[in-house]
Amino acid sequence: MKILCYCLLFSIILTLFLHCSARAQEGREISGTEPLLSGEEAASALVKRVTPEYASKVAFSILPGQEKTLISGTSQGTLLISAPNVRECIRAYGYYLRHLSHVHLSWNGDNKTAARFVVPHTPLEVPKVLPINFAFNYCAMSYTGIHWNREKWLSEIDRLALNGFSYVLVTAGLEKVWQNFLADIGAASSASSFIANPCFSAWWNMGNLEGEGAPVSQQLIDSEAALGKELVRRIQELGMEPVLQGYVGFLPHDFPHHREYILPQGEWVGESMRPAVLRPDSPFFREAANLWYKNLVKVYGLHAKSFAGDLFHEGGQTEGIDLTACARGVQRAMQDFSPGSVWFLQEWGGNPRKNFLSGTDQEHTVILALEKNLAQNTPLRRDYDGRRYVWCELSNFGANQGLYGGFGILEKASGNAEGASGFGLLSEGLETNPLFYELLYERINNREKICRKDFLERYALARYGSDAPALQQALSLLVRSAYSPTNRREGCPENILCARPSLDARQVSTWSDPEVFYNPEDIRKAGLLLLSESKANPRLMQNSCFRYDLADVCRQVISERARVLLPLCKQAFEHGEMNQFNALRDQFLALFSLSANLLATHEDFLLGRFLQGAAKRAEKGSRGELTRPLLRLITTWTSDISPLIDYSHRQFAELMRSYYLTRWQIFFRTLETSGAPGNCHREELANNGERIVRTLHDDDELRHFELTYPSTNISLQYTPEGDLRSLAEQILHSPIYQAHSEYALPQK
Repeated sequence: MKILCYCLLFSIILTLFLHCSARAQEGREISGTEPLLSGEEAASALVKRVTPEYASKVAFSILPGQEKTLISGTSQGTLLISAPNVRECIRAYGYYLRHLSHVHLSWNGDNKTAARFVVPHTPLEVPKVLPINFAFNYCAMSYTGIHWNREKWLSEIDRLALNGFSYVLVTAGLEKVWQNFLADIGAASSASSFIANPCFSAWWNMGNLEGEGAPVSQQLIDSEAALGKELVRRIQELGMEPVLQGYVGFLPHDFPHHREYILPQGEWVGESMRPAVLRPDSPFFREAANLWYKNLVKVYGLHAKSFAGDLFHEGGQTEGIDLTACARGVQRAMQDFSPGSVWFLQEWGGNPRKNFLSGTDQEHTVILALEKNLAQNTPLRRDYDGRRYVWCELSNFGANQGLYGGFGILEKASGNAEGASGFGLLSEGLETNPLFYELLYERINNREKICRKDFLERYALARYGSDAPALQQALSLLVRSAYSPTNRREGCPENILCARPSLDARQVSTWSDPEVFYNPEDIRKAGLLLLSESKANPRLMQNSCFRYDLADVCRQVISERARVLLPLCKQAFEHGEMNQFNALRDQFLALFSLSANLLATHEDFLLGRFLQGAAKRAEKGSRGELTRPLLRLITTWTSDISPLIDYSHRQFAELMRSYYLTRWQIFFRTLETSGAPGNCHREELANNGERIVRTLHDDDELRHFELTYPSTNISLQYTPEGDLRSLAEQILHSPIYQAHSEYALPQK
C-alpha cells in the first residue's frame, strides 16, 4: 500500500514538474531565453539604469485592483509609487522626474544639475493618460534609428516608457523574417535581391521599394534579428506593447508562383520598383500569411497582439481591385493567427481609402492619423466610421535640422485629444527640437490645458539647471516664432546652404515649403539672450543641453542669413555687377566654414559620431554595410540624381565643409566661366496628391561629385572642438537683415 501511495505521489510531483517546465518554456519562447522580470523588478531596474543615484530610494507596488496611480513617501523618507501595472509605475516615475525632481532626458542631452530627490508630504495622484500612445514612424527607423546601437536603442525604450507611451513599432529583425518566409514559400533565391539594407528598410516595409542597398550579409541579418528580439523583450518588461509587421501581401515583384493572384505595383518616387502584392482575397493568401506569422514568432519569440502594415502607401496600383475584400482578407489572417489583435494603419496620402477602411473591423483597427499641419487652429478630431484613431504629430521630414514645432496645437488640445484614443510620436526623423517633443510628452501626461509660462519655466530649470528670466525669455521668443507655424506646411524652413546649387534656391528638398512664417530676428534675439546668460552663469557652457541649444539657434541664424544673401547674389549677377557679385558670393561661401566651425562644437552635429553609431550597431565584419548606405541616404538618397536628392539632408560639420561647400563652389565656377547657371530642366512631380514643379540643374562635374561622394575618403570628426561662445558672438551680433550690398533687400 505504501509503495502504491509513493508511486501516486511521485506521479503527481512529476506531473506538476512537467507542467511548470512547460510554462517556463512557454515564457522563454515568448520573451526570450529566460522569463521576463516581474513588474516591480523591471521598474526598479529602470531606475538603476536612468537615475542610479535614486536606486535605493524608490520602491514600486503593483496593485492590479487600484484605479489610481499614486506617488507618495514612506516613513523612512523613500519614494513609493503604487499603480495597477508596471507601465503606470514607470510612467509615474517619469512624471516624478519631470515635475518634482527636475531631471531632464532628451535626444539632445540629459541634465541633472537641478535634480533633487523630494518626497511629497501627501500622496500625489498622477493624471491619467489615454490608452494608446504610439511611438515611431517607419521612416524614423532608417532616418534616425539606424545609427542607434543596442545600448542606445534600449535607453530609448526606457525613455518611451517614462514618457507614457504604450505601443512601440519594432522593425529590426524583419530581414530574418523575410529570409525565412521566402524560403518557406519556395522563393529563397529571391531573398538576396529583395531584402533591403536596414538604411532603406523603412520604405521596403511600407511597400515603396525592394532590395535597395542589397545584398545584405547573413551576419547583418542575424545581428538585426538579435536586436529586434531584445527590443521586444525590453518593451514587454516595461509594460508596453510591441507592434510588429503584419502580413499585407508583399512579395518580390518577380515572384514566380501564383501569378494569377499577383498585383504588380509599379514604381515609387525615384523610379524604385515596388514589391508586388498577393491579393488578400486569393486562396493562397491565408497560407502565405500563416507562414509569415509563424516566422514572426520564430524571430521575435513573441505571439504578437499588435500589427502594423499598409497597402498602396504613397501610390501603387489599385485599378480593378476590390479594396474592401483586400482589407478583410488581411485582417482575417491576423485574427486567425492572433485572435483579438489590433491592426494599426497609417493615414497618409489618401490612405486608407474609404472602401479599404470599410473592410476592416471597427473593434480591431486603429488609425494613426499623421498630421503635418501644426498650425494652431488645426482640429484634432477625425472621423473613421467608428474606428479608433491616434492623433500623430508629423513635425519632421527626413530628420532635417531646423527649429520647428507646433506649440499652439498641443497647448490647446485637451487631454482627450478631441475624441482620439491617444497621441503619437510619428515624425519621420528624430533627435531635433527637444523643446517641442518635451511639450508632446507633457501633452500625453497632462489632461488639462497647458500653461506655457509654467511649462517653459519648468523646462528651463530641468534642461539648463537654471530658470533665469533670460533663459525663459529666449524660449518664449523661439515659441512665438519657429514653434508657432501659421500655415499647413511640410516641416521646417530649410537651410539653402544644403540646397542643390541654384541662384533661385529657396528650399532644399523637393516637397518642402520655402516660406518663412516668422520674424528671423526673433531667433537671433533668443540667441543673444542665451549668450548673455552664459556670461552671467559660466556653468551653462559646461551643460551639453545648453550648448546644443545655443549652437542650434546660431545654426538657424546662419541659415536665415544665407536666405538673405543668395537673392542679392542673383540680383548682382543679373545686373552684370560682377564686383558686387564676387563680394556677395564670397560672403555666401564664407557661411559654410562658419557653419562647420559652429557645428563642430557639439557632438550631435558631427557626421563622424552619426556614422560611428551605425557602425557599432552592426557586427564587426558588417559595419561598412550600414555606414556607406547611410551616407548615401542623407545625400543623394538614391544611386542617381532623382527628386529624392537632399530629402534627408543633414547639417553636420563635415558635410558643410566638404559636400555642400564643394557643390556650391562647382556651381559658382560654372557660372563664372560660362556666364550662365548651366543646363537645367523643369519637371513636374506628384506625391500624396500634390503636384510640384521643380528645376534641376544638370552639370556633369556636379553630378559626378554627388554620386561618388559616399565612397570617398571623408575626414570625419568624433570629438567636439572649438569655442562655441566666441563663434556665437560672431554670429549673433550682426542683424540678419543688415545691408550686404548697395542693392535694396527684397520686399516681403
